[in-house]
Amino acid sequence: MSITIAIANPKGGVGKSLTTMMLAEGLALSYGARVLVLDADPQAGVTKALLGIDAEQELRERRIGLGPMLQAFSRGRDIRLPSHRVAASDLIELQDRQNGFVDILPSNHELLGDMADFERSAHRKRRRDRLDVQLSKLLRAELDKIAADYDIVLVDCPAGPGVLGLTGIRLAHHILAPTSLETNAYSTLTDFLKFILADDLDLASQVKVHPLITQYQATNSVQREMLHHIKEGLAHLNAISRPIPYTAALQNAAAHPGMGTLRTARQKYGNALPDVVALTKAVVERISSGG
Repeated sequence: MSITIAIANPKGGVGKSLTTMMLAEGLALSYGARVLVLDADPQAGVTKALLGIDAEQELRERRIGLGPMLQAFSRGRDIRLPSHRVAASDLIELQDRQNGFVDILPSNHELLGDMADFERSAHRKRRRDRLDVQLSKLLRAELDKIAADYDIVLVDCPAGPGVLGLTGIRLAHHILAPTSLETNAYSTLTDFLKFILADDLDLASQVKVHPLITQYQATNSVQREMLHHIKEGLAHLNAISRPIPYTAALQNAAAHPGMGTLRTARQKYGNALPDVVALTKAVVERISSGG
């Protein structure tokens, strides 16, 4: 049975898509994991990072991805998730698919303009329950059909508590919550955790939340102090102890060179490759320990 991890935080710009990319490739590289990424964010950040911007047009023409699935859902049809998977990652080491690989259910930025129409259509067609509840049930049933194909499913959730974000959270066994150490991002994270575990969302007994500090700058004394407080248990945040640093190498790694171009993990991540490995190890240890 595969484990589903939602990468979620209602605040934008905290590194959710970058974290998803690092973790997907890190799991495949370091553990030989078979990884499925479900890009639930209409901004399609992790889709662009793993497939490249050029892939959007081809996927649109082939009617593959989250957009066509949501259209089917809003019309009361089967969403058929397995047929929307495509091989992802430009890493040479993952191309033989023998020692770990990454697949993706891609998103498309055009969904940003389509979401309001989707929600109206879905409400008219499906009136029995909240949309995030219905959609998560259907997606879970579809994921169960291919559970034997994967060890890990990563769901990159959009910012904000919208339908797609809540759907991704409902699918998850664990929530990895990236956050920067800006004061407003930190307070947003604590509010987010209270919301996720609220009784009316009914997730307190179903999901475990693991905050992850991103964009960390060790030279920033305020960030160092905040990280120390978090490690000491401030606000009862069960944060993963190793932060992801802000580096040019990681930002460059997320810039896909284009379809058909392959590179080694060292070429892609440069001197940030140890951070990818460390993130992966920290997440695996946390989840394996049941913490």
